Amino acid sequence: MTRLAGLAAALVLALLLRPAEAAAGACSDSSIPDCQEQTQAPVGYNVWETQGWAYYCTGDHPYFWGLGYNYATNFSYDNSCFSAIENIFAEGVPPNKFDATFTNWCDGSQSITVTLGCSKQPPPGFGPACNYVGNPVDDPGCPSSNVTNHCSSGNPAVCFQTSTETCSNGTSYSCTTDLLVTWCYQCSG
Repeated sequence: MTRLAGLAAALVLALLLRPAEAAAGACSDSSIPDCQEQTQAPVGYNVWETQGWAYYCTGDHPYFWGLGYNYATNFSYDNSCFSAIENIFAEGVPPNKFDATFTNWCDGSQSITVTLGCSKQPPPGFGPACNYVGNPVDDPGCPSSNVTNHCSSGNPAVCFQTSTETCSNGTSYSCTTDLLVTWCYQCSG
């Protein structure tokens, strides 16, 4: 794809996303329980700059319920110069992650501040809470539970699977399988 074609595609997407809709509050979807707005640090962009960013829910409201869990957009941002595209397949593990691509469509440098709608409860279908220890590891091959398939609504559907594995020594893992590759995070406690 040429740079011009890429810019044209981004412009079409931006017009479809209507940046003005970003004014709704991050917790405006009332179906997300115990929703708490968490404001992130501002990020600067140059004119027509596009960047992908990951933001995280923290504290006692560590879960992000995004489009990947079939919930309305539960994030907002403060600058109408921007458009946002949620990258749902970059979310899910860890379950506190929001990932999006933002574009500044205005002349001159602009800053954007993102606010996430974060919950005390994990999204439906997501396994029990897991506080991650360290980096991802290969599949330990322990017995699985809470196996859940997550699929896009497109045709063909794109899917990944999450599960919880508990080994005979009591160590548990939160695992993801995508494109026949499994990786896991060890859970603390």
